[in-house]
Amino acid sequence: MVWDNHFLDSLTSRDIRALKPHLSRVELERNRVLDEVGQPIAAVYLPIDSILSVVTVMQSGAQVESRTIGRESGYGLLNALGSPISYERMLVQCGGRAWRAPLPTLRELGLRSPTLTQAIVRHAQATIIQSAQSTACNTLHSAEQRLCRWLLLTQDRLRSDVVPLTQEHLSIMLGVQRTTVTAVASQLQERGSISYVRGKITIRDRPDLLRGACECYAAIQRGAAAMLGVPEAELAPNLT
Repeated sequence: MVWDNHFLDSLTSRDIRALKPHLSRVELERNRVLDEVGQPIAAVYLPIDSILSVVTVMQSGAQVESRTIGRESGYGLLNALGSPISYERMLVQCGGRAWRAPLPTLRELGLRSPTLTQAIVRHAQATIIQSAQSTACNTLHSAEQRLCRWLLLTQDRLRSDVVPLTQEHLSIMLGVQRTTVTAVASQLQERGSISYVRGKITIRDRPDLLRGACECYAAIQRGAAAMLGVPEAELAPNLT
């Protein structure tokens, strides 16, 4: 069976047989908050065609996105080996389907299976690489460069040129005000890279976004491919 999620597809036949009875396919609505800061994580989510956004929340209420997760991995995997408490807010960035597994079950199976533990650690390492690169990117690179990177990663995960998006989420992702979001999106639209209407961005010129993105897009893809043991092209197939 093809699970359309790289974590599940990478598991040994023994591990997937043990996990399969505990997997349920769920529909995730955009903007739904699945986990909140300080709360226990009940389940691991493994996207099929949805995208999850992991957000750091400050005491002031300010938010910034630290990473996104699509079909290449899952949210809550590392918590299955460590603390079940969430220190971030996790919400649905792009609605769609995902596999759901109870966190205690994955923890129990991981304790009994070294190969499952190794798979979890590999995917956790890929997540850490993305978070570290995103932190550097948010500090050192322009809003336009960050938006190009984000659009490329999102297109890779959705396998679509159309990205459902709100200005509110873009401002969280970029860590800037909505006026800056409008200005940056307008610049890309004037170049013909994207078309932007309320709630939706359509990617028109991927090569231009690649030229406009900073080194972080390639670094995240390269790091994920190395940790997951797949060719980089597999993370962004048939996209031009």
